[in-house]
Amino acid sequence: MWAVIPDWLKVGAGALAGAALLALGSFYLGKSEGRSEGRAEMQVEAAKEALERITKLEKNNAAFMDLSARHRCLVFMRDSRLPDSACD
Repeated sequence: MWAVIPDWLKVGAGALAGAALLALGSFYLGKSEGRSEGRAEMQVEAAKEALERITKLEKNNAAFMDLSARHRCLVFMRDSRLPDSACD
């Protein structure tokens, strides 16, 4: 059956299949990177909001001001839903 199909048609079909696979792979790679960028932007925004809340706590709450730097860091990281291992 393959002998009946001309070579130029086989090469063309192979090129189209290769282009389709390349386009599909590029699409999923871009989608994945876009998702991770969005996640990073959300983490930055959460950190900014947490920093604003922490600043208000420092101004208004004397007990928070008396905490050690590590404990204030833990409050900040947990409040912004970031890993608290960065405070170590």
